[in-house]
Amino acid sequence: MKRSKADTAETRKRIVATASRLFLARGLAATGIADVMEAAGLTAGGFYRHFESKEQLIAEANRLAFDQLIGMFEDAVAGKAPREAIDLIVSRYLNQRQVEDPVYLCPLANLGGELEKFDEQVQAAAVSGCERLVGLLAKQTAQLEIADPAGVADAIVSTMVGAVTLSRLALEPGMAKAILANAQNVVTLLLESAPAA
Repeated sequence: MKRSKADTAETRKRIVATASRLFLARGLAATGIADVMEAAGLTAGGFYRHFESKEQLIAEANRLAFDQLIGMFEDAVAGKAPREAIDLIVSRYLNQRQVEDPVYLCPLANLGGELEKFDEQVQAAAVSGCERLVGLLAKQTAQLEIADPAGVADAIVSTMVGAVTLSRLALEPGMAKAILANAQNVVTLLLESAPAA
């Protein structure tokens, strides 16, 4: 029996959502197509009915991950003052590994070292996600009447991504906590010392 377009679309969404979770939790190289399809309750042979390549799936899974991450941040900061919103975004980002569900992990910090090894569509999805994250923070920094809100937002994102990446390499929990706390302090200093518009 032939599947409807709606069923096919739902199956594709399920594969992308499953892949997003697995990639963020395990990594790209450690997660094969068969792993994704099995976790989605499907046979590996059906993969190519939905995707041309693993790279296409990685790109779509990362776009979904950024949608979920940024959507969570937007919901969390709705109605908050700009400085409070920035502090909340930074705190949640820096503490993302404390969340058991990988749905809100950031591909930049958790997959960045692997993303560069894949094709342009994967890299483009990562760059677009980074731009969206910078844009989210730039909306807040612009309200603080900072001279270069986009530049400050870019510096905040770079600090956050770098800190989370380094904290994952730390050999002991105390070192990881110090890296994340220092990043939070750097963001505070950056906001306090940024030239006014």
